[in-house]
Amino acid sequence: MTDFALEPWIPPTGTDLPRLAMDAADEEGVVSLTAWPEVDKGGVRFGVLPPFLIWRGVAEGRMHLVLLQPREVGALVPGARKANVPEGWLEALDVEALARPLRHHPDLRGCAVHVVHLPTSGDAQVRDSGTAAPDLVAAVLDRVSGVRVWSFRD
Repeated sequence: MTDFALEPWIPPTGTDLPRLAMDAADEEGVVSLTAWPEVDKGGVRFGVLPPFLIWRGVAEGRMHLVLLQPREVGALVPGARKANVPEGWLEALDVEALARPLRHHPDLRGCAVHVVHLPTSGDAQVRDSGTAAPDLVAAVLDRVSGVRVWSFRD
C-alpha cells in the first residue's frame, strides 16, 4: 500500500472555524449558513454529532482530511458501543457545510474532505468533498482499526 504520510490532525486551539465558515461562505457565494463546524475536544464538532477525529494525508500532491466518528471506530473493538451517533447521520450530513471552512483553513488550503461512516467491521461508507481518495481512506482505516480489508459503499 502507498505511504500517504498520514498523521492525526488536531485543530490548533486558536482555530475559529465559525469565522472561517462565514468567510468561506462569502468567498464561495453561499447566501446563508444553517450549521458550521467548531473545534471541540481535539476534534471538530458539527451539528448534533460528537466531535470527529481527523487524519491528514497527501495523495497525488493534494492534502486530504479523513473524518471519523470515534464511537464508530471504537465499536470495531468487540464489546464497544456506538452510543450517541444518530442513525442515518451520514446521509443527513451537509458535507459541504462541514468541509468548506476546512478547505479554507490556512493549514489545509484546498484540501479534499472525506467523511467516513463505519456501520460494521470492514464496511465503510464515504462521502467526499473534493477528489475521492479511497486508497488514502483505506490506509487511515487500517491505522485506526486493525481491520485490513475494507468494502466501500456509496
